[in-house]
Amino acid sequence: MIIASVKNDFGNSTNKMYFNGKKFVQPSTIKRLTEQPAISEGSIEKHMANLFDELTVNITSSALKRSGFFTVGTRANLNTDKTENMNIKLGEKHKHDIPVIMNLSMSAAAGILEYYEEHRELPVTLSLSEKLTGAIPASEWSPANAMTMEKRFTGDADAPGSHVVIVYIGSLLVTVTIQYVGVKITQEGVPAIYALRETPVPKDHKKPGILDKLIKLYKGKEGKKHLAVLTQNEIASKRGLVIDIGSGTTELIHLHGANPIVDNCTGVQRGVGHAAEEAAKALSNELGGHLKINRQRFDSILLNNSDNLHDNATNFMGEAKYREAQRILEDVKERYTIIGGDADFFMVIGGGSISFEEDLYEDLVEFADAVHCFVLWIPAEYAVDMNLNGLDVLHEKVFFPEGVRS
Repeated sequence: MIIASVKNDFGNSTNKMYFNGKKFVQPSTIKRLTEQPAISEGSIEKHMANLFDELTVNITSSALKRSGFFTVGTRANLNTDKTENMNIKLGEKHKHDIPVIMNLSMSAAAGILEYYEEHRELPVTLSLSEKLTGAIPASEWSPANAMTMEKRFTGDADAPGSHVVIVYIGSLLVTVTIQYVGVKITQEGVPAIYALRETPVPKDHKKPGILDKLIKLYKGKEGKKHLAVLTQNEIASKRGLVIDIGSGTTELIHLHGANPIVDNCTGVQRGVGHAAEEAAKALSNELGGHLKINRQRFDSILLNNSDNLHDNATNFMGEAKYREAQRILEDVKERYTIIGGDADFFMVIGGGSISFEEDLYEDLVEFADAVHCFVLWIPAEYAVDMNLNGLDVLHEKVFFPEGVRS
């Protein structure tokens, strides 16, 4: 049996996970299968090196509306026909099957990889005893919704949760049984303040410090120079509004120190995914509707400079991002009014903070100056993993401080 400590950031675009300290990332995409896909040739060593890129599983779990046979993540993304991803307009992540499928599949694969690295052979069967910390959007988080998602993993006293994941590795099968012995679901954005507090100062100049943008912004600014010498702990103890820009939602988390003011925390359907959907629709229209483009396919076009559609996609995305950034700014202004100005700073995190920085940063600083707040825009090197790293801190120091490893 492998005792597992797992922290999972259930993203709409990517699913990020720490499994016993090792980081794994997969697109949050699945494809349901009716038969086993073609088996690629190669040695066990090759298949294990590509385990996550070729992830194919058969899951039996009462947590799912329908158990089944899936390709997951990168492999599901290779062919966009009949793939499934989170509907960013509907939300309800705590009820959706995709976050559960991603966690079960990635946990099973990570457990097999850990076993293989230790024993240099594959097990026929493997048992995982897992403690999990995750987060769902503030717009849907409540104690009841958090408990609903927790029980999907753990089950209850009458029916303890047990999940069987058969992982296909070349022509071999490994049956993994996962038992969740502890699960805590918090709200997105809250973990970020723990990550801010705990992020170490770089020992060299190869990576910026987490406060570098704040220091650069305020060190020469008349009347604001004192902000440039604030420490991470000092900022983390203040009243803040965390702006966590993701793919499907932007979370607006009102905090007093590390304590969320639950009634004032919310989420809006804004983010990179919405801009991408708008841009993808424009691109499809330009092509006369001859090409159906989902978010993942559109993202791959944007990232591939040699794609014949890259320039068009980039232009459409630029326009869509600007419009989405202006909507996010309006949401921040409205939320600031609703909380009665009860904030000293705005902290901007998430993968969307990188995409929207050009269109949002200066406008947010201008608004912050007008209301006597300051802006902590987290550098790109940290922004994407603020929730994941904060979940790591919460898991180890707050939710399960006794540890889980033997």
